[in-house]
Amino acid sequence: MNQSSFRDLCREISTQMGIEDIDLLGTEGYLEIASIPMAVIFDEDLTPDRIFCYVDIGPVEDLQRLRGYEILLELNLLSGTKTQGVYSIDPSSRHVIFAVQLMDLDSLNPEQLRQQQESYSKQALRLQEIFAKETKNLDFKEIVEEFFGLRHNVEIHKLA
Repeated sequence: MNQSSFRDLCREISTQMGIEDIDLLGTEGYLEIASIPMAVIFDEDLTPDRIFCYVDIGPVEDLQRLRGYEILLELNLLSGTKTQGVYSIDPSSRHVIFAVQLMDLDSLNPEQLRQQQESYSKQALRLQEIFAKETKNLDFKEIVEEFFGLRHNVEIHKLA
């Protein structure tokens, strides 16, 4: 992929989403879906084989911070085993972020990327809801069921 094809891809995504400024994503690398900010970064010179996506999930309240960070590490166990991205803390804002590298750019189409971005937004909103609750007494399985929207007994190893 080159910079021109990246901008074209971003324009198509922006058009599909009904975004007024269809050049903003390709030039500024910024997108917001359902109030969830995302950075979408492509650098033809440094990493022409991947697009970096950073989803800003927001801060974790002080009283929830330790358990919130534990939850992020637990979710990394699932997302990292599928190489779907990892959860971390943005060093500058101290916000929780979901970071993913999109590979195989030749097969990436605008519809697929738009769906991924919308999926990341939904996951971020669910994680915000989890952090807003009293999570101290929730175990890993309950967190995963809440995060993935599962309402039945599921075996954790099937999610990994």
